[in-house]
Amino acid sequence: MEPFIQYFDNVKRSAMMIKIKKPFIDWLKSIDPIDENDQMLKEGDIYLLPDYEEKKQMEDWLEENFDDIFSDQLNNWIMDEELWPQLRSFKMFKDWFEYSLHTMVWDTEEDEIEKV
Repeated sequence: MEPFIQYFDNVKRSAMMIKIKKPFIDWLKSIDPIDENDQMLKEGDIYLLPDYEEKKQMEDWLEENFDDIFSDQLNNWIMDEELWPQLRSFKMFKDWFEYSLHTMVWDTEEDEIEKV
């Protein structure tokens, strides 16, 4: 029996993939004409979260920190905060974004991860 070979390193983070939904697109169109077929609207973003072992822990973190993610997403499209929705809630976050939570994040490269 051959020994187990670890191919990739765990980066000691969990991750959330987030994509905007129709309410976000409708808000965006109310401010700036956009092409709804723009690939950027469909692609989504990935956020690294603390290293959680259970999705429940990640949901709790997100419920406490959703507005930081919400604000980042708004800022990615419209930098003028005066145009952002002002009364944002966790319910609104879930209405405006589709997200999936992942407890395992693997690094496929040997180079150090660097923040920019």
